Amino acid sequence: MEIAKGDIITGTALYNLFKDFNNCSLSYVYKGIFNATLTDKILALAETNMNITEESSKTQKRVYFVMVESLQNITRHQDVNQNKENHAFFVIQNKGGEYNLTSANIVDDQKIEHLKSSIEKINSLNPDELKEYYKYVLENTGLSDKGGAGLGLIEMARKSGNKLIYSFDKVDNESSFFYFKTKITGQPSSALQLDDLESEKVLHRLSKQNHINMIYQGIFTQENLRSLLTMTEGSISKSDDLSFKRKVISIMVELLQNICNHSTKLHETSVGSPGIIVVATNEKGCFIYSGNYINNDKIDIIKSKIEKVNNSSLHELEDLYSQTILKEQEAGQKGAGLGFIDIKMKSGNNIQFSLEPYNSDYSFITLTAFIPY
Repeated sequence: MEIAKGDIITGTALYNLFKDFNNCSLSYVYKGIFNATLTDKILALAETNMNITEESSKTQKRVYFVMVESLQNITRHQDVNQNKENHAFFVIQNKGGEYNLTSANIVDDQKIEHLKSSIEKINSLNPDELKEYYKYVLENTGLSDKGGAGLGLIEMARKSGNKLIYSFDKVDNESSFFYFKTKITGQPSSALQLDDLESEKVLHRLSKQNHINMIYQGIFTQENLRSLLTMTEGSISKSDDLSFKRKVISIMVELLQNICNHSTKLHETSVGSPGIIVVATNEKGCFIYSGNYINNDKIDIIKSKIEKVNNSSLHELEDLYSQTILKEQEAGQKGAGLGFIDIKMKSGNNIQFSLEPYNSDYSFITLTAFIPY
């Protein structure tokens, strides 16, 4: 799971990242400032995905509860004035019905021993003992101004049915990143599962090295587009620049609709379209990357459309836009073919694209749009 450090993620690297997530029906990664609106959209996105995959209501409730606790914990304890390197980090992945929820945020080193002892105490208890311990903590400790005094951790262990997994990685002389993972499985286990959080730490490093704010891999439907758009908006730095924000959101709409309308389903039984979207920001602007499968017999048409747009001046693009919108839509075509034109006109930059062969019938296409500040 490696992407070369630099200003742009290559199509090959994006495809490799997509393949790394291939055994997941959902992978969502976010690094940045968390707030109530963003939390609601992450929850809505997970809920939509669980409905699409027809997850049992019991599992949905367990996942939802643990997500709420994890996200509220980040929101309560994050320092919004931290530099981007130390922003909080959240990952949810569904691997064959096993949900892995991981959060990471900066903590003062003086709090580590208390956190360790609390988690170790919880991990040492069986379900009945956990229930009694919860009552004891509630009656003897009460609530603090930042939420439950360890009550959330106890309830996460109870709801998940699995042991809590954690790790501390030094940041400087006074603080560390606190990684915290909860597994929700079909059959809860009382055994402590060996998991060193390495894959989540690799994702975290990848996000920091490549200035990635958000990754979503999974099924794209019209129902989850609104949640993805809101999360994109929250991930854009310099978001006080209204004109810049509008450009980014407009281009994101085009790329999301492109996946929804034109991604090839490798399995006819799939509901929605599989793909990946990545948002990254640096001092120059915002990069939005999308990737999805297409039929090989559509490659020449797509290439010619993108190349025509890339080779056109602004004046020519305006004429092309008018011609395209007046052109009679082809039978069975979704959209009027304006997306590529719109992306270049709003970004002011060419659309980067690449094709990675999958088999004799399909390829994986990646599109990159750059919106400068």
